Amino acid sequence: MDTGNDRGNVLDHGDEAGRAVAATGLWVALAAGITLVLVGAFGMVAGLKPAVWVAVIGVVVSIGVAVAIRSRDK
Repeated sequence: MDTGNDRGNVLDHGDEAGRAVAATGLWVALAAGITLVLVGAFGMVAGLKPAVWVAVIGVVVSIGVAVAIRSRDK
C-alpha cells in the first residue's frame, strides 16, 4: 500500500537527500573497514591469531567501498 505521493521513489537518482544519504553511508562503511584493518593489525601485534581474519575482512571491505565510491554517479 503506497500512501505517499512519491510512489516509493524516495531514493531516486533525482533526489538530493537520497544521494546524500547514500554517500554518507559509503563513507561510514569506508571508515568501518579501515577501523577493522587497524584493530586487526593491533591484534596481530598482540599475538591474537583470529586478528588476521579481522584485518583481511577490513581490507576487503575497504577495497569494495572505495571502488563503490569511485564508481558512483556524480
